[in-house]
Amino acid sequence: MKLGKLSLVAVMALGTSVFAIDNVKVNGEAKLWYQTSEFSGPAAVAAGTDTQKFFNKTTNSSADVKLSVGATADLLQNLSAGVKMTGLTTLGLENNLVGATPAAKYDNAGTAGGTSALNDQSWVEEAYLAYTVGKTTAKIGRQALNTPLAFTETWNVVENTFEAAVLLNNDVPDTTLVGAWVGKHNGVGLLATAARGTTVAQNGAFSTFGVSGAYAAGAINKSIPNTTAQAWYYNVPDIATAYWLQADTKIVDMVSLGAQYAGMMPDSTSTTLGAADANHRDTNVIAVKAAVDVAGVNLYAAYSSVNKGTLGFANVATGDKSSVYTTLGSIYFDGEIAAAPDTKAWKTGASTKLVPGVALAASYGQAKTGDNGGTAGPVVGASTANCDFSAWDVTANTKAGPVDLTAIYTQFKKDVQNTDTGDKTTDTFRVIASLKF
Repeated sequence: MKLGKLSLVAVMALGTSVFAIDNVKVNGEAKLWYQTSEFSGPAAVAAGTDTQKFFNKTTNSSADVKLSVGATADLLQNLSAGVKMTGLTTLGLENNLVGATPAAKYDNAGTAGGTSALNDQSWVEEAYLAYTVGKTTAKIGRQALNTPLAFTETWNVVENTFEAAVLLNNDVPDTTLVGAWVGKHNGVGLLATAARGTTVAQNGAFSTFGVSGAYAAGAINKSIPNTTAQAWYYNVPDIATAYWLQADTKIVDMVSLGAQYAGMMPDSTSTTLGAADANHRDTNVIAVKAAVDVAGVNLYAAYSSVNKGTLGFANVATGDKSSVYTTLGSIYFDGEIAAAPDTKAWKTGASTKLVPGVALAASYGQAKTGDNGGTAGPVVGASTANCDFSAWDVTANTKAGPVDLTAIYTQFKKDVQNTDTGDKTTDTFRVIASLKF
């Protein structure tokens, strides 16, 4: 038999036997992401954006289509591998329905990519090896991370990832110990002077995390019944050190309570943050949350307070979303607002699955920012004016056959104290269709 006549199945089987590859699993996702907004208020009029209404084909409407395909496999005993490729395209929608894209439109430093951001893009999202000995696993390579201050965000059309070495150990009863070195990432990070909310850099390009990478160590303990406690420490050389403490518990299967306390300590000698003393101020956040399940409805309330300082508590890989309780589940009321320095915020919400086949959620939050000592520091997000923010978010999730559908409507208001020129109201509608296979 000529090799050219071998079927694809036969070739795959031959390769499997030669390299001892086993337990191969292929997965992927096709996702359509669309969002449109309209603006009102003096700031919108002054900026000439009062004509941008819902469904305009300008920058207030954005869309993208993603296709990702990945695979995991056992290579040898205790050794596995994973890889995922991601492609991003507008499908020409910018010529018909929208004028912008929601992701991968800035480089790692936050510089706009212009029309090139509308080109088709692709990159290797994940490529890693994982080795397990006893209760210890080492995972090395390009991968998703989930830690309180540096994590992979899943809300956008594409997800940011990291080049890292992670060590997990479960020898201590009811405890997971974590150690990590993060060398690179493909997010548009906290130190970018603009471009937050785009999640991934153009073409998924990876760059050095911070100045020379970062270290992280954590412990997650569940020895107390119905309680998860975690502690994390971070060191980002020439930028900052940080810690995160959190405990969440559930009482009598109805009431959930949570508390968070974290600190961000800029390096006093950092040239990256700038030489001014105002760029090296410590920041702390305290947050609490309470929730109760009543007749199929989950009700919750959360409060957070961040003192004056240099760095906030948004995801350091993107400068956007945050793990602080008051920021969860909102489009705009997130790490840029509620987790920024000199900010107090509260939020309340409800969710239910009482409607057959539909998951519903709604939340309302308010935040009050001060002037942060009159300086924003070296990064976007710290307020330099007394402002009041408020936001409604309403979300519905359902399925149409194998397709997951999500619709979100939000109204976000900014009220700058002592002036009307900075006031603005933004109404946004977002819809996401996802097919996982």
